[in-house]
Amino acid sequence: MRKKTKLLIAAGAVVLAILIAVAAMVQSESDDIGEDEVRAMIMERYGGEIEAVETKGQHYIVRVSDENFEYEITMEQEDGSIVDMKSRELPPEEVAEERVEESPEDSGEKALMTEGEAKALAASEVGGQFIHVTTNEGAHPSEYQVIQLVEDDDEGALVTIDAQSASVEKVLWFSIDFEDIPDIEAFAQELQEYNRQYQDDYYIEFDDYYDD
Repeated sequence: MRKKTKLLIAAGAVVLAILIAVAAMVQSESDDIGEDEVRAMIMERYGGEIEAVETKGQHYIVRVSDENFEYEITMEQEDGSIVDMKSRELPPEEVAEERVEESPEDSGEKALMTEGEAKALAASEVGGQFIHVTTNEGAHPSEYQVIQLVEDDDEGALVTIDAQSASVEKVLWFSIDFEDIPDIEAFAQELQEYNRQYQDDYYIEFDDYYDD
């Protein structure tokens, strides 16, 4: 009976030792820093773009790239300390390829033309002298509407330009003595109303415009 009791005590001690070891391992693993924390630490210390994070034994292997270099950083899981770092300079063709991938054209984005470019395009389309320009940001895509004095003092054109494609969408021709226009802003708004009514290029004669 005494012998059996000793065996039970010994077995219990072994089980207890195993439980303590497992608990220690779990505690140790729970104290290790996680992948999200690793990413945050790398971005804070080195910047660049994280390509991948891998686990190898008790280490994290982090691959990071910037404009010209690629890095492989080995970190301790326990405290995030750096134990090794390797780097290589990216070949010119890889750098060029990466820049093309990040270009606005590939992502579907394109910078809108400037107001000065719109005025130059209107002048090349109908000639004459610049009078007024309006930006219609409510249109999709955005538009420039440029008024040009085309001939003498009584003929002009409203040129509608697609600001994204940098192309002339429509020309509204009109006849009026520009010296009789007291408010060019109000006149521009009236031209825009006509422009919305007529889908194709059109000609309007403003006879005795302010004779009421």
